[in-house]
Amino acid sequence: MSNDAQKKRKKTVVIVGAIFGGSISLMTSILMDFLFADSLTGTWREAIVNDVHRAFSVTLSPDSITVYILYILVIAFLVAIGAFIGGLFALIVNKFLSFLES
Repeated sequence: MSNDAQKKRKKTVVIVGAIFGGSISLMTSILMDFLFADSLTGTWREAIVNDVHRAFSVTLSPDSITVYILYILVIAFLVAIGAFIGGLFALIVNKFLSFLES
């Protein structure tokens, strides 16, 4: 396989791995919010309200626009971590398969 084809395959594999890892992370965090809200005594939004109240002594409702913005930022951070781990895993698998090809 030529060097350009290997670079293109590596880039494609890392992008697909990052998308897969980010989507798995997104699904996991949102499903945890819905499925375990009662057993963990609250949702992500209620946890954000409590954290903002503890840190800044500001009382917000769980339906506040500030809480939704912070919720989106937290979920985006989790998705970014999942995408990084997925891309890294895909890179390792690509390296292993390239080793088997040679």
